[in-house]
Amino acid sequence: MTDNWTRGLLWFALLAWASLGPLSLHGRPGDPHPITPEGHARNKQLATEADQANLKRHASNPEMLVLPGLVADRNQRRVEVLVERTRLGPESPCEFTVIAETSDHAYEALLVTFARPSDVHRALQFIGTEPGEPFHPGADRFWAKGEPFILSIAETNEPRLRLERLLVDRRTGKTLREEGFLFTGSPRVPAIGDPRARVYAADEYQLKSIVSLFNSGHSVLQVPYAAPKSEVYQNTIINPEHELPGGVLLSLVIEPANPDGSKRVKDLGLRVRAGSAATDKSPTGVARLNSLDLELKDGGTILNAKPTLLTVLETLARLDRKKHDCFLTVTFEDDVELGDAQALARILSAIDSEKGVRIEPPPAGQLYYRAFTPGPSLLDREERIYHPWELSLSEKNGQVEGTLVRIDSVWREGKAVSELEASESRVSGPEDFRRALDAETERIRKAGIRARPPVILVFAPPTLHYGTFLKFLAPALPTHKTIHVYLDTPMPPLRPVHRNPTELP
Repeated sequence: MTDNWTRGLLWFALLAWASLGPLSLHGRPGDPHPITPEGHARNKQLATEADQANLKRHASNPEMLVLPGLVADRNQRRVEVLVERTRLGPESPCEFTVIAETSDHAYEALLVTFARPSDVHRALQFIGTEPGEPFHPGADRFWAKGEPFILSIAETNEPRLRLERLLVDRRTGKTLREEGFLFTGSPRVPAIGDPRARVYAADEYQLKSIVSLFNSGHSVLQVPYAAPKSEVYQNTIINPEHELPGGVLLSLVIEPANPDGSKRVKDLGLRVRAGSAATDKSPTGVARLNSLDLELKDGGTILNAKPTLLTVLETLARLDRKKHDCFLTVTFEDDVELGDAQALARILSAIDSEKGVRIEPPPAGQLYYRAFTPGPSLLDREERIYHPWELSLSEKNGQVEGTLVRIDSVWREGKAVSELEASESRVSGPEDFRRALDAETERIRKAGIRARPPVILVFAPPTLHYGTFLKFLAPALPTHKTIHVYLDTPMPPLRPVHRNPTELP
């Protein structure tokens, strides 16, 4: 595929458009919110004709992939997608740059394409790039991960225009950062109406996004930095200085940001072990950090010369951020004390950033490091907006047991405000813990009331070992993934709370 192919296709589209006469700039009479791009039916027909011509032209070329609405060239490592301009005017709010034709969100998007999201995904794989991982806070993935691509619009007899330049951040008055878009891919999920079938989420579920301006779990490509949905919609507008023509087919060119095939994603691992025991019976955070044995690895290569936190931080600081986005997986060994894990978690929270390292979800069966840096707001039972489970653990002679507390807001007749009611039960081990949670699930089902959020506040001694702690929590982790661990902080007293005389089942 060459620029001559692009120019030929666009000339064909423009000539066909011109022969059909002028187009209305407004929607159908009586349609107050027109979202179908002008000239859409004509553009769709032109796109179909272009697909047929491309299938014939490249039928015997294994280096070319032709799918509805796109052509991928493996030799040139380029994908070209047919798009059309939406009806959004200059300075209109915008959340998406490119959506599928079947999306209901043309009212907040810049471009619509005739290609399916899964076909764009397939085309990017065809030219040699595998998807990364989409933003997914529910799975502790707070950073989108993938190789970056440069997206630009090719207009006839005009230089290509980076997609970022078509949009402005109203906070700065500047166009978006030209850092490309990450190929994260969209996950496969149960189909609508048939949970046994698996479908490409962006094909079947709205928003049907192909290029998102905010961190999304269901878009083929998305921005490479932290961009909450609410902030993007409030602050991103269409650039009035680069107005694309409406009613015509355009070509969106997608190319790797690293044309030499080098990878931007660098996966690192940090293994945390107990080192020399702290001599102080009440060690400070510094003493705890100094007692740890740390190993930073890139694949099979150990990067830090000494097993200390200082050498790990020095090594991370030397990594080339211009060439790589560094992703770090943290693994705690069983012998690490919870107090040590908390001390390290506070350091990790300081370096977990776009310009630092982007911390990955934890390995299976472990807790995300942020579990050890909870805020105090959830401790205020009167002010918090929901009541998670509360579990207080203690260890004696190597055995761990706990007290499980359920707090409910109860509205009593004649009262203007709700009262807090506490029910508690002793849980002697992991099996007791799981049985108590299951009994609560059954109680809720029978009562037909709203389920409790799958969140647990855990109060534990800092000397408890990580492996022992996880063994107790393990039965609950598949259903209660959000854990907040409070150390050296006792469970708030229950005295001000009305006590339910009936213990938890």
